[in-house]
Amino acid sequence: METRFPFLSFEYDTRKITTRTWFLMGEAMSKCQHLAGAPLKPAAASELASIYLAKGVQATTAIEGNTLSDDEVRAIVDSGTAGVPESRDYLQREVQNVLACITEIDEALHNGHRLPIDRERLCALNARILEGIPDSPEVVPGQLREHDVVAGTYKAPHYTEVPALVDQFTGWINQLRDEAAKATRNEDRFTAAVLAAVLAHVYLVWVHPFGNGNGRLARLIEVQLLSESGVVPLVATNLLSNHYNKTRQAYYLALDEAQRDISAFIQYAVLGFTDELRDQVARVRAESKAIHWESYVYEVFRKQPNTDSRSRQRDLALTMSGEKAITPEEATVLTASIAKKYALCGERTPARDLNALSKMGLVRKRPGRRYVANRAIIEAFIPPVATI
Repeated sequence: METRFPFLSFEYDTRKITTRTWFLMGEAMSKCQHLAGAPLKPAAASELASIYLAKGVQATTAIEGNTLSDDEVRAIVDSGTAGVPESRDYLQREVQNVLACITEIDEALHNGHRLPIDRERLCALNARILEGIPDSPEVVPGQLREHDVVAGTYKAPHYTEVPALVDQFTGWINQLRDEAAKATRNEDRFTAAVLAAVLAHVYLVWVHPFGNGNGRLARLIEVQLLSESGVVPLVATNLLSNHYNKTRQAYYLALDEAQRDISAFIQYAVLGFTDELRDQVARVRAESKAIHWESYVYEVFRKQPNTDSRSRQRDLALTMSGEKAITPEEATVLTASIAKKYALCGERTPARDLNALSKMGLVRKRPGRRYVANRAIIEAFIPPVATI
């Protein structure tokens, strides 16, 4: 190997991982366990899965310059097309191609299969990523490059070295993924899988085996290694791409720094993964709280007479937020359904209903004729905060 590529060593000493990275790794695993055990309604779980898949696909293509909006990418994920004009169809195609690759990974896992990571599959993935996308004449989708390339300030290895480097890469990564699969403790499996995913990403970018699509390919392999780990929920496997896209300048700097110390990139990746998991857990927790609130409201009203007024009060309690305090007048227009019910009532009815809910412990009174849902009542074991 040429001396200008000493970082292509295909080895990594875990003793170089910083203490902070280990702490972050532990938190990330804890967050993944929280996600895996979160009770959600099927519709809510499906919605969140679609949202985060779209975010991941949008992120990995946006890094390469794709300009489709979040809503357009979400439409492609949900219905296959965003209905973009012909002049932007290639952007839609880029998203569809990446989505197809991720879907293939997920479907294989649901069928109990682990897709191979070898030269043949890397070529097939690259062909799928670039399928139908206009490109330079020297870029042949699915074929290892036969020309030298420069990515930013990075000059990739000479094209004659690429076949051997690809084979060396796949041999090493398969060794790492096997170590992760054979780990008996979830902690060891999680750490091994995350390290394998991040290392695979960086090394594929370094080898740069194809004329184009190398970044998307590297992030796809990263997604695959996380997905097949058995300890990272599929809803979280695209979060690293989100992190890279949100911190794009830092991403490029971290890739550059990795040539001197790959541990720095690992810490950058794990920090971002943990941050993204925190946001995801918070969103899942909010969905779970909504389910528990609904259940609690119905439990309270089972003890009440079955009347039109009680039905209206129950619907109002279900609709109210735990954050925003509202007046009786504002309560009547929270939703179209609520507005329809109060249109048939007297002007004092909303205030009476809110006071009735207050007596049941479902809402709390605030100054200025305002009321807020008492959703805190279902939050057990949250420690009190003392003021100095």
